[in-house]
Amino acid sequence: MSEGVKHRAGFLPLLGLMYASACGGPYGMEHYVAETGPGLFLLLLFVTPWLWGLPTAFATAELTTRRSVAGGYYRWATEYLGEFWGYQEGFWNLLTSFLDNTLYPVLFADAIAHFVPGMTPVQHWLAAVGFIVVLTYLNHRGIQIAGASALALNVFLILPLIWLVVAAMSQLRFNPFTPLVSPSVDPVGRFGSALALAMWLYSGYYEVSAASDDIENPSRNIPLALFVLSPLVIASYALPTIAGLVAVGGWEGWTSGEFASIGASVGGSWLGSWLFLGSVASYSAIFLAYVLWWSRLVWAMAADGQLPAFLNKLHPRFGTPHRALWTYAAVYAALAALPFNDLLVADIWLTGASNAVLQQCLVKSRQVVPADAPGFRVPGGRVGLWLNVVLPFLTWVLALAFTARDHLLLGLTALVLPSLSWAATRRLRRQPQLG
Repeated sequence: MSEGVKHRAGFLPLLGLMYASACGGPYGMEHYVAETGPGLFLLLLFVTPWLWGLPTAFATAELTTRRSVAGGYYRWATEYLGEFWGYQEGFWNLLTSFLDNTLYPVLFADAIAHFVPGMTPVQHWLAAVGFIVVLTYLNHRGIQIAGASALALNVFLILPLIWLVVAAMSQLRFNPFTPLVSPSVDPVGRFGSALALAMWLYSGYYEVSAASDDIENPSRNIPLALFVLSPLVIASYALPTIAGLVAVGGWEGWTSGEFASIGASVGGSWLGSWLFLGSVASYSAIFLAYVLWWSRLVWAMAADGQLPAFLNKLHPRFGTPHRALWTYAAVYAALAALPFNDLLVADIWLTGASNAVLQQCLVKSRQVVPADAPGFRVPGGRVGLWLNVVLPFLTWVLALAFTARDHLLLGLTALVLPSLSWAATRRLRRQPQLG
């Protein structure tokens, strides 16, 4: 891929893209406070990154230091664990890319509907399609433009959150951790959903590896960006939530988009409007970043013969996988017309499986890379390595246990679909060619 890439992203555009895919701000998660309870929700925000997000970031940092390659996690799985596991890793992430990223154009259209009451379903869909086309075109032009756009959007969405936190701190009235659990909900089901949400919030770290070949000095800049990013992500989720709870309260009635109402309460209409627009910027930045990462995965799988060769082409001027980008745009445009239920849980079932393969790649890489090799290593020696592998796996198993009651069929179907596809394609390849 490097032969066709004319422009690479430096550290700041990379940081903008990674913040977007790993966080993008706390917008849209407010209703989980009411459904779970403020204490448990905040506890999960602080505990989950140590069990899930940071181990993923550490594994990504070490593997990128050792083997920076286009396709990232997919190529690592293929090289360290074999073609079967590479295919599983790639396919799981392809499914995730369809399930997850279609939500953001729909959320954008919902935001437009707030300003334009009475939108028809067709107008709602056209707004989502316009969102898809504009952001796909930014990716079409290259990672520098996409990265600069993501950086600008991140600044725009973060500044009103800082204003919200500062304004709320002068109006302390409530204990943000009380009560621990909402008394009006099913504790098992709600804990499973809240854990899945927290895992989803702290996902998005390893996708950057798929675009390593588009980044300046990736073995240095990706680990550095991960370390800058990790505390920023935790603060971005926790501080605005705490600010709203201590200053406004009323957590029982929180709904998605509540930060705009909280901002209007503590800082006036200007802050409320900015926070609403910040939510739109958040959806845009996240979509922009994920389309970039996943289009590179598609390109890498096509280059390896796992997907149609049509997708294994780079734009002659911009060096981007433009066919993969616009194929994604077409799929997202089609899916944006459909209602989505249970996507969050299905996403976590797939992400957990992908993460387990990533951690096994880390273990295998330690067997072939000298211990004194330069670059980042997961701290703590062998104990640190195995904690890094085991903790996210156990967290994923816990999430499966608490969500299987309502989502077993959907989750198992998503997990086994790549294996069925692998078996079908292998059989087709063994069939004799006519002529």
